[in-house]
Amino acid sequence: MKEELQNKLYEKYPKIFGQKDLSMQETAMCWGIACGDGWYNILDVLCNAIQTTVDTPHESIARYTEWAKKAMAEGKNDWAQTCLANIEKEKANIVNQVEATQVKEKYGTLRFYLSDYGSEEIRNYTRFAESMSSVTCEDCGAPGESYGRSWIQVKCETCKELAQEDRDKDWARARQLQLDFNTVPAELKTN
Repeated sequence: MKEELQNKLYEKYPKIFGQKDLSMQETAMCWGIACGDGWYNILDVLCNAIQTTVDTPHESIARYTEWAKKAMAEGKNDWAQTCLANIEKEKANIVNQVEATQVKEKYGTLRFYLSDYGSEEIRNYTRFAESMSSVTCEDCGAPGESYGRSWIQVKCETCKELAQEDRDKDWARARQLQLDFNTVPAELKTN
């Protein structure tokens, strides 16, 4: 992924990408986000869903606590009790902050590894994002299909054609280098 897009994700979700500056002995995030730009939106939506899942119970508890204090100060005990009951319900939804340990492409799909999946909800978000990558062009984000035998990729038709043109150019350069290598000037030949 281009550094500019990667940095946007790092800035938007600093808690999720907290391991980005650690060494390779500590995390695989030291290699950055190792996939194409076309999956940026998938990653953005995934990180937003994860961080919302982590943050919402804490925000709700803070809000209910404030309301309960206000209700008690005003003598509205029924409302205060309702707020306190809601605080207890929200405590059951608390999920520890999760951190990405590696984000990459593997076998043509996104892999988003976390330090702790925290909840089934976060695990499901991650699975969904990974499955969406299997039908999204890794280069441009358009609908795509999986192709390739030894190196599986997901590309739209346009990006697939561009990749084929690049491969054809690479093979032409390689053939030319081979020809150049095999053509030894007469003065360098030994008898």
